[in-house]
Amino acid sequence: MKRYLINAISLLLLAVIWSGCSKKEAPLLPTEGNEGYTLPQGNHDYDTRILNYYKKYGTYFLYQFSEKDAYWTPTGYKNAIKQGQYWSDGFEMKAADQAFINQQLDLFESQCLNFYSEKFLKAFLPSKILLCSEVDSIYNDFDFSTSPATVVKGLRSVAAWYNYNNLLINYGNAKVLTITPEEKKLYLAKVNLNLINSITEAKKTSPTTAFSGSANYTIAPTSDADAYAKGMLTAYYNGPTATSDWYLYIQAMVSFSEDNLNRLPDSWDTSFTGILNPAKDSNGIIKRRYDLVRNYFKENYNVDLQLIGNAAQAN
Repeated sequence: MKRYLINAISLLLLAVIWSGCSKKEAPLLPTEGNEGYTLPQGNHDYDTRILNYYKKYGTYFLYQFSEKDAYWTPTGYKNAIKQGQYWSDGFEMKAADQAFINQQLDLFESQCLNFYSEKFLKAFLPSKILLCSEVDSIYNDFDFSTSPATVVKGLRSVAAWYNYNNLLINYGNAKVLTITPEEKKLYLAKVNLNLINSITEAKKTSPTTAFSGSANYTIAPTSDADAYAKGMLTAYYNGPTATSDWYLYIQAMVSFSEDNLNRLPDSWDTSFTGILNPAKDSNGIIKRRYDLVRNYFKENYNVDLQLIGNAAQAN
């Protein structure tokens, strides 16, 4: 009897131990996709978050990556280099400081991802989001202390940069802890515009039949006013097409508020300001086409692109 009691107690203890072990969180298992990147890249708390992004959207959020990942395109590397005395167009970057990646992801979520539905992000996010501590646009500056003036490399920090199926995002550094409301708004505008440009440059979206048929492209416009009257946003001298206009309507929504789109423009203004005002939209065609694009993304992806432009230009 005593032996049976001991056996029963032993079985009960084993059951309790097994139950406790089964409730422990499963370890992160490596995931490798078609592009050869393996997640997680480390064992930080944000690695779980990054792995969940991949599972949800199919996009790699990388904080360890090569220069090829950042700069390579089929037509060559896009990092700025010195050619003779001048610098080529391009950018420079540095990988994120890993101490600030959680805060960097918080910023990216609140100012970018949260504007879109999961369906939209699955369809349109680039394959890689590169987490950076620095993203700089390079330009040619001049040192006038010498005679003659000499060319020097100019650096302009930017919130984001799109480069062939990857989006590089800034603020993986201590600045993310003290970002001001104005800086946050600039970040919102730049990151979302770069995301939209990545979609259009990769031709992941195209005009609907209704949009293509809502303007007559058989007769080329002869002036800016003529293009606007025909419902075209592409500069008249650039040969407007349904595709080029589709992209520009999207860009207008994410970069300009509704107030600015409806504002009375200056007579010489060829920006998106006032494209919905009768001063530019003399025949009301731009407004009809604008509604076609806006409603397409609402109905098919549950995303109102205009809310991004409103937030980017909010007072």
